[in-house]
Amino acid sequence: MPAISLTDFVDFVIKVGTPKLTKVTEIKQRPEYSPAFDFWKPLRNGIRDFHKGGGANKSDLDQILLGMTDPKKLRRYPGAIRAYKRFLGRKQVTWFDPPADIWSHAGLNVRVNPELGLEIDGQRYVIKLYFKEEAPTKSRLQVILELMRLSLDGSTASGDIFSVLDVSNTKLTSATGNATVEPLLKGEAASFVQIWSSV
Repeated sequence: MPAISLTDFVDFVIKVGTPKLTKVTEIKQRPEYSPAFDFWKPLRNGIRDFHKGGGANKSDLDQILLGMTDPKKLRRYPGAIRAYKRFLGRKQVTWFDPPADIWSHAGLNVRVNPELGLEIDGQRYVIKLYFKEEAPTKSRLQVILELMRLSLDGSTASGDIFSVLDVSNTKLTSATGNATVEPLLKGEAASFVQIWSSV
């Protein structure tokens, strides 16, 4: 059974027509995951470590850049760190361990692992970080939040809110409880598996 990341499945779901085939082929032919090729991993880990360590001084986030030599990261990370500091602002924030699980359907396993569990001004949020410069579309956000709800709802405390943080734009989008897109996701999972078995 194929096992893929939430990001890969979301990318597949929001594509239309032949780009779906291209996406599945790309995922199937991709080399095994290596942290060295995960562009945002050091920043994700740095933000997590900052909050796990108490997150008292926002300037501590700048330490993520220490020893970094990759010119692409040095070009993109400082802006993302500044934006994340703006998001934090004067909020009272404490850490809790976010849940992670697998959403499965039709032989497809999708890893759902939000990076942050933050209690912000008394409200608990389970947060998936989004780092791309272009803002996420409404469709992308809806699919991410639905996958979080479907896979993690039984692993969270009452009142926890599933959210996506668009870091570049310092915008937190939370699940609203509107109509579910679960039937769509099930259909897309079946389609993904069918294409996977044919390429």
